[in-house]
Amino acid sequence: MSDRGVIRPEGDELEAVLWLRALPGLSDSKLHELVTRYGSARAALSAPAPVLGERAASLRDSPVVRGRIESALRTIDRLNVTVLTRSSPSYPERLAHLHDPPFVLFARGRLELLERPIVAIVGSRRATTYGLDVARLLAGDLARAGLVVVSGMARGIDGAAHVAALEHGTIGVLGCGVDVVYPTEHGELHRRVAEEGLLLSEFLPGTGVRPFRFPQRNRILAALAAGVVVVEASEKSGALITAAHALELGREVFAVPGPIGRPTSVGSNRLIQDGAALVADAADVLDGLGFAVALRDRTPGGEAARPPAGLDGRLLRLWESLEPEPRHVDEIARGAGLASAETLVGLLELELRGHARQLPGMRFGRAVARLG
Repeated sequence: MSDRGVIRPEGDELEAVLWLRALPGLSDSKLHELVTRYGSARAALSAPAPVLGERAASLRDSPVVRGRIESALRTIDRLNVTVLTRSSPSYPERLAHLHDPPFVLFARGRLELLERPIVAIVGSRRATTYGLDVARLLAGDLARAGLVVVSGMARGIDGAAHVAALEHGTIGVLGCGVDVVYPTEHGELHRRVAEEGLLLSEFLPGTGVRPFRFPQRNRILAALAAGVVVVEASEKSGALITAAHALELGREVFAVPGPIGRPTSVGSNRLIQDGAALVADAADVLDGLGFAVALRDRTPGGEAARPPAGLDGRLLRLWESLEPEPRHVDEIARGAGLASAETLVGLLELELRGHARQLPGMRFGRAVARLG
């Protein structure tokens, strides 16, 4: 399923695929059925109104729809977007397990990532420091072990997982067009995933954000992955929708336990009560998925065994004293055997280099992964 030699719709056929996707009242299954029956999207678009659907047929010459199609075609050309229909060799086979697989996918980036084992990491948009730390640690370890991390490019857990896995392989599934940046603060992440990972969407380029599109997106997350890891989830979190899709598809569901009484722990803790596998580290996920993959160059605690390049003396000593869980500068100073003032100066320098992160209350933790 390499992107070399990918068969994709071109010219009039590509335009017809976009028209079919843009017309209202046509489910993915209906579109696939029409194209299969008529032999091409162009022929299906010309189907009699009773077959195509009266509402869809009435808009086949709509100037508004035509404007959307022309804009989408320009974006596809400008951003080198790959368009995959269900007949394309690069269309992910895993999506065929859905009862209504996407009729078309728009992709930016490395299609070969779809060939590798995939795990989904999802969770709350309003993530806690604990949740973000766990997402980074799990995503980084799983990516280094050879798995591709897929998530939804949202704030919170999704973004943390993408950043931690970016160097090794990550896929972002969007609830909008592949050219639309959402949330806006993820502009750099969106650019990096498009260049170094893979962005996928079933929505036409230019399609904006609407709440109902995110639950629809979640079924693709679940179908692509061998398993879904829920890091933090409130009682009505979209991550629970992804987990429900995973269960329906026979995928493995994992959950990270959270502190009792915290809203972001309610959904994930309940998943464990209902039978989801409890996750304490990446090895639990690898074992649960049956992947005989070793975590290379890792300590038992999950942090990278080797320090970042360019650190020596006082800075190396401080970095080795840092932990993923943020601690007060005085506690770090005691651990490093340095004065508090000297420790603070060193920590700020580590933060500037991207090796430490500062939280309110003069607390510092090790930067597990960073963007840029």
